[in-house]
Amino acid sequence: MIIDKIVIAAAVIISYFIQASVEFFKLGEIKPDFLLILTVFFGIFRGDFTGLWIGFFGGLLQDMNIGGLDVYEGGKAQYFLGIHALPKTIIGYITGKLAKGINKDSNFIIFIIILSLSLLKGFLIFFLVAIFHGNIAAKALFTIALPEAIYNAVIGIFWFRMLKWAIPHIDIEVKQF
Repeated sequence: MIIDKIVIAAAVIISYFIQASVEFFKLGEIKPDFLLILTVFFGIFRGDFTGLWIGFFGGLLQDMNIGGLDVYEGGKAQYFLGIHALPKTIIGYITGKLAKGINKDSNFIIFIIILSLSLLKGFLIFFLVAIFHGNIAAKALFTIALPEAIYNAVIGIFWFRMLKWAIPHIDIEVKQF
């Protein structure tokens, strides 16, 4: 039990480190969201409760250290803190609820799940910024959210395989209350 928590914490920290500091995966201005992929992974293999908490803590860690969503207006950077924790929490919960009965070994299914949930994250972040922080250009959905979702889906297939190899005991039956 304690080993599982240590493995999960290590996976969150490693995913965060890769996302925050490794520029190797950057494609133009788009970087894959390894914490989102990790949230989806644990939501699929461990259920809604684990996905929810990993999404919350991963999103909170991302908001605290990366600075949330940054937008440059007039040469001045604006930081929107707290913008990743809520969408990742929702995505972790939804993934866990919808994961029953899917083929967890199909690359196509994993691609579609990560693509759709990355788009959902982009829409949620767009609406949170629009509601709480004022103006945001709608073109951000097409110039940021859509390319990031496609990139997440492609990288997610490989990241899923690596996580499944690194954490072989992950696919256990979860009791739902």
